[in-house]
Amino acid sequence: MHRGRNSYFKPWVASLTYTYIVNGEYFAGSRPLGARSERKAEAKIDGWKDRMVVVRYSSEHPEISTLLKSDQPGGQLGN
Repeated sequence: MHRGRNSYFKPWVASLTYTYIVNGEYFAGSRPLGARSERKAEAKIDGWKDRMVVVRYSSEHPEISTLLKSDQPGGQLGN
């Protein structure tokens, strides 16, 4: 987690890191999750520890992936 130099305009950002398998090969990706405080950023990440997420990836380039809020249980990322 980190914070920009001017915390008023740049909130805390936590990184949700995930792994996925395509045709027996492992890949990893990450998604930034913004929050107004370090505590809230940690809470967002804690809400996803050891949980499964829906990952979208390119069939031609499976190393390219993303997480969409609308794909996740409850339609959200984070806590």
